[in-house]
Amino acid sequence: PWRGDDNCFIRRLYISRMTRSRTMIGAAAALMTTTAGRSGAPHVASGFVHLPAKFAVRQTQFRHFMASASSQAAQLYVANVSYNTDAQSLRNYFEQYGKLADIDLPIDRNNTTKNRGFAFLTFEDKETAATMLRDTSSSHLIDGRKVLLSLNHPRGQRNPNRFDDGNADITGAEKKRTLYTIDDSVCPPTDEEVLRKIVTKHCKSLDKYLDNSPIAAHTKAAFSEVKKNAEKFFPDGIPKYSSSSGSSDEPGLILDSGVGTGRSSRMLGEQHPKDLIIGVDRSLSRLLKNDDATATSEDNDESFVQVVEGQPNVLLVRAELGSFWRLIIEEGWEVKSQYLLYPNPYPKPRRLKSRFYAHPIFPVLLSIGSDIIVRSNWEGYLNEFAASANIVSDYSKATSMTCAGKPILSNHLLTAGPQAVVIENEASACTLFEKKYFECGESIYELRLTKRA
Repeated sequence: PWRGDDNCFIRRLYISRMTRSRTMIGAAAALMTTTAGRSGAPHVASGFVHLPAKFAVRQTQFRHFMASASSQAAQLYVANVSYNTDAQSLRNYFEQYGKLADIDLPIDRNNTTKNRGFAFLTFEDKETAATMLRDTSSSHLIDGRKVLLSLNHPRGQRNPNRFDDGNADITGAEKKRTLYTIDDSVCPPTDEEVLRKIVTKHCKSLDKYLDNSPIAAHTKAAFSEVKKNAEKFFPDGIPKYSSSSGSSDEPGLILDSGVGTGRSSRMLGEQHPKDLIIGVDRSLSRLLKNDDATATSEDNDESFVQVVEGQPNVLLVRAELGSFWRLIIEEGWEVKSQYLLYPNPYPKPRRLKSRFYAHPIFPVLLSIGSDIIVRSNWEGYLNEFAASANIVSDYSKATSMTCAGKPILSNHLLTAGPQAVVIENEASACTLFEKKYFECGESIYELRLTKRA
């Protein structure tokens, strides 16, 4: 369909359907506007669109547009594609269902031998695509990976339930999809061996990481203020907790990590009036958004510790989490529970190492709290969190790890979940994220890690 010479590439358009053709011509011209000023604009003559040679690099983009412009065509989004799969492999597999008009398999710019893990398929017949979406019993396995299918909508027209074709849930799960839903079709799961390699490396190099990561001055200052409050709160001056004591009357320390505006810490303070709740966040601006927050300075170098008004057992603290965890271990504090409520999941493969469970500080995180409760709207995040925790636990059985000269993770780590969490009403949502998810019907999951001797 393409013909070229020294000056232009030409694409045949059937002018008999004038309205649709004009739309196509206008859209095609819009694709080329970035260099039109230098090379002259595309023009139509005798039923052809003439694209100057400067636009040759755009011909693939234009071809994808033309393929999807047909009123009978339907485009599917394919996720979790193996990075080694090529377009011909996709064509060989999917043409058993129907004729493909086009395949768009984006290539990784940093490694042109691999694709980016997703593709767009344009079927000539809409019914073929609809039939594939309705068929939830079939698994599409290509090059050893189960790919996921969804109906693709034009950019800017995607609705909150954009992975639902209106007739069937392509995942087979009976749960509502919202604007905030993250699953394997949004971010493919991490390869198990890759995750094991990353987590094991961080366990082996923990001492080196801690030696090269100084504790920030404002975190030290904030911890000193917290220590003064703890000395007043606990009978012996320091938090102690034994999971085997079986007594709930003893005051304990509950750490709320990544607390945001402090909503969850205040709720925990109401639920555990005998315990000291410490809510920690690195952002002063977020902490200042709670109703009763006061601070003398917004300078990032200033410490911030606040006793919540009317709740003397709740402290809100500005500090770097990793440094704060290290100071807790250094002081020998025993933490009853640690909450990680809706941590940033970084739902892109290239941001994997920004997630808590793939970060060098992860073994230290797991050392804080007899129970660790993690919540997220992304079930896959919690699955990988649990898998990473098991890797660290297995490593610690064979090789001792230390922080601040003290052994960590000497107890066995048990994982439970992730399990779905039901929020009864808006008032019971413990964070603003949870409140937002409740309002739109987004699913919520909880993972619980427990230490046992």
